[in-house]
Amino acid sequence: MSSKPTSRVLLAALLVSACAGWQRLPDLSPDTLPPRQQVQVWSGGQARVLHAVRIDSDTIWGVPFQQPPTCDSCRVAIPLAAVDSLRSGNQEAPAMVLIGAGIVVFLYFVHMLSQLGDGT
Repeated sequence: MSSKPTSRVLLAALLVSACAGWQRLPDLSPDTLPPRQQVQVWSGGQARVLHAVRIDSDTIWGVPFQQPPTCDSCRVAIPLAAVDSLRSGNQEAPAMVLIGAGIVVFLYFVHMLSQLGDGT
């Protein structure tokens, strides 16, 4: 049984997930980002992932990523003076790629095992 197809699938999944990282937001200008845009806010050596982000003249507002973007009672405010950096990205895409690759590899092995059982 050759491992080449499996290796190719895993390599492709790793390459895609590596490309789907976080990009630094260059400025903190007042803005409203798309509601589902994920923003990693670094402050005091810790990162929070928020969405439904709004930036005004002195504060960044957002909802923790685990909560729905419409959850107003979940909204947090971080003074811009306390923000070290902001990065935008998508932490769901790499996970979906890796899950999909795992399913493909699993199905490939099931197929190979069924062929061995059939004697073909």
